[in-house]
Amino acid sequence: MTASSESKTRDLAWQYPGQEGQPFILRDDSGEIGWLIFREEPAASTGGYGGKRLLFHYSTSLHPRVTVASEEDPQHIIAEFLTCWTGGGWVSFDSGVRYRWRKAHLWGGAWCFTRMDQQASVCLSQESGPLMQGGKVRVCCGAADQPETKILLLLAWFLRIMDFEMLVGGLFRVG
Repeated sequence: MTASSESKTRDLAWQYPGQEGQPFILRDDSGEIGWLIFREEPAASTGGYGGKRLLFHYSTSLHPRVTVASEEDPQHIIAEFLTCWTGGGWVSFDSGVRYRWRKAHLWGGAWCFTRMDQQASVCLSQESGPLMQGGKVRVCCGAADQPETKILLLLAWFLRIMDFEMLVGGLFRVG
């Protein structure tokens, strides 16, 4: 793959389920590329992208936390997301790589995962309306080749759903 193709931006979109119990669908120009089924704690939420199936566990205790594991080895935590008191949070991967989850702009509606040593990698924006309108995802800055990107794509949308659920439940926001 050439350097110019690595830096191209890729736009994707999350689609709200057609019926209750069905997954949110992640699409690109060619069709469905990923999915996510959100379940309330303590049940595990599930998602998939490119043949990789993941389990998401979260707690909304005083300090909300999300862990991500593969369905094949649910005991091995691949990634852990911890919130910050100032909003957003950090996701740490078992490889040692860390990403910051925060608003892209102070007044904007986009949130991005930014790798510690790089530019924005995965950004998610959602119309100001309800979750049912879905969301747009932008993969940029060479992130398509990062091994964490597939997980970040699912985790970004999971965090937006979790944020919505926490807001409805009267808890503080994570992003």
